[in-house]
Amino acid sequence: MTLTKEQYRALAAVVGGEHLSDDPVDLDAWAWRSGQAAMAQDFKPRFEAIVMPACTEEVQALVRLCNKFGLKFKASSTGWGSYCDPGGPGCIMLDLRRMDRILEINEENMYAVVEPYVIHAQLQAELMKRGLCCNVNGAGGNTSALPLAAHEGIGHMSASCGIGERNLLACEWVTPAGEVVRLGSLGSLGEWFCGDGPGPSLRGVMRGNVVPLGGLGVYTKAAVKVYHWPGPPSVELKGCSPHYAPVKLPPHFLLRYLSWPAEEGREAGIRRLGESEICFGVMGFNANMMAANVATNNEEELRLTEEYSKQIVGPGVCLVIAGNSARDFEYKRRVLELIVQETGATSLKAVEEGEVHDAFVWRFIRVTASIRETMRATGVFGGEVFGTDSYLVQSNFIQHSRKDKAELVARGLVYPDNTDPFITSLEQGQLTHSEVLLRWTPDPEVAQAAAEYVAKANRNAVEGHYGLPHHLWGDPQHDFFGPHTCNYTHWLRKIKKAYDPNGVAESTHHITAAE
Repeated sequence: MTLTKEQYRALAAVVGGEHLSDDPVDLDAWAWRSGQAAMAQDFKPRFEAIVMPACTEEVQALVRLCNKFGLKFKASSTGWGSYCDPGGPGCIMLDLRRMDRILEINEENMYAVVEPYVIHAQLQAELMKRGLCCNVNGAGGNTSALPLAAHEGIGHMSASCGIGERNLLACEWVTPAGEVVRLGSLGSLGEWFCGDGPGPSLRGVMRGNVVPLGGLGVYTKAAVKVYHWPGPPSVELKGCSPHYAPVKLPPHFLLRYLSWPAEEGREAGIRRLGESEICFGVMGFNANMMAANVATNNEEELRLTEEYSKQIVGPGVCLVIAGNSARDFEYKRRVLELIVQETGATSLKAVEEGEVHDAFVWRFIRVTASIRETMRATGVFGGEVFGTDSYLVQSNFIQHSRKDKAELVARGLVYPDNTDPFITSLEQGQLTHSEVLLRWTPDPEVAQAAAEYVAKANRNAVEGHYGLPHHLWGDPQHDFFGPHTCNYTHWLRKIKKAYDPNGVAESTHHITAAE
């Protein structure tokens, strides 16, 4: 469908004509697909219009117009990935790029209040000036710092800086019915320090296992918990991206990549690292991901992947320790050495010294290499993003998909790319997160095989009682898992119906209210 003149004029009256477009050229630009979606379909369906509100009041007015005209809407912050794609016609995009302000940094109570288009790199830089830092989504420093915009909200510093569901404090929410709800201490006191109460909390309704990916309204402001930063207010860099490195990194930072001959060694190592609480950041990189964080072009990345693969003895993790003082750093370093010795770990010497080490530490903390991990000359990244649970559950889960990936490699559909399944330690080992990565070239046969691979992983999750993965996008996924998990879909649909009676919040990646 195409917007009527009445609809277009009404939308333009809210945001101004310069912040609204239904030009086919613009609609095509916003309809680009990435990853598996790019293989499975072309640029359609397009949005009917791109609308760029500047404040909560404009978002509310636009949502109310969608209810009036029977249009669907889908909000997007930075738009990393295909989660903000429409599932069919009759949908407008609320592109929130004009809502890009850091509204408050409260140093005493350790939180920051942001709008949706504030990115992690922007917030992190401002926090560092104040001796603070935040968890940065593992998808990269270019993703939204709003804790309701990140999918599962897991990143490199989640060992010490928590995960999305923990870091969400008070927030402002425009429901699909066009009501503005201010949750937690914001609704009762006008302050941002608490996401719950007084009274019942709605954080589970808004977020749940993962965020609803545009299917339950628009989150216009939120407070995010921040943490202590043991580094300097800023770091002087030399070179230009991606050829940049710190001129001098503080001496109390250390990066190591540890690998073990068998899965049992990694399990023991991650458990000991968590118990000791020495890590500022932990990420379950494999050889290819390590190379992507060091290399500055595709050829170098391929060479380094091969070089690192020869030195990595098995499953591994990358970690950063950071001392608050010389004594604190020395203590953490000695504990790390003891863990290495007692668990039989091997370190990757190629990244442990000189400029490579310093550059890796800074890129790790700033989370700058995710786009290079995802898009490269030999194909795009995809795979299976598993849930958040104990190490043993996650490890057992990914072993099934490791075998399934080997079958795809044998069929010539994905590359034998040294991307072993990885496990990331969260909250000092209290939780872990795992993924199996695939690299492919765009092809319909590969897309079909990847879909079958995901379906097989879902069956493994149910049969092995491994919990819910993070890729629950849309009715088919929810309907598959619902009967095995206390029929949660019954209540999730009731929530959808209660807050979105007219079904205007586009729900391709969430759930519909259909019985």
